[in-house]
Amino acid sequence: MAALPLISVDWVLIDPAGAVLCGLRLNAPARGAWFTPGGRVHKGEALAAALLRVAMVELGASRTLASNLIERAQLMGAWDHFYADSAFSEAAATHYVNLPYWAPLTWSEVEALMPALPVGEQHSAWRWVPWSANAGELHEHVAPYLAWVGKAFEAGAKGSAA
Repeated sequence: MAALPLISVDWVLIDPAGAVLCGLRLNAPARGAWFTPGGRVHKGEALAAALLRVAMVELGASRTLASNLIERAQLMGAWDHFYADSAFSEAAATHYVNLPYWAPLTWSEVEALMPALPVGEQHSAWRWVPWSANAGELHEHVAPYLAWVGKAFEAGAKGSAA
């Protein structure tokens, strides 16, 4: 089992101004780094169910908001994430096949989400990072997300963010 990669999903949520939501991670892997919200796909769990769970548990989103995000989410691709540690052991390296989904938010969705963002179990803080920002203080796996979002944002693929 340790030789197999894990599957994970990330939410790459963008506000109408072009900023991506990142949380300061409390747990391995990527402890202490600014990262997009996400998590492992559990055995027997469909991708849509994993996205719903992560949106509701990690982001504190209502079922309605989470379902609306899933309906318009766009798969950004499949990305390899390698870590020196894991959620199970600091001594065990981890390989994730990560499936990030981007979803542009309306200002009303941003306002609905902001008071709900939980602090304490997975993240110690949250912030909106402009896609054009210097990604130096973000985890190395987030920088490609910002570049991807920047291309989509510049191309006018804002979806309902207008």
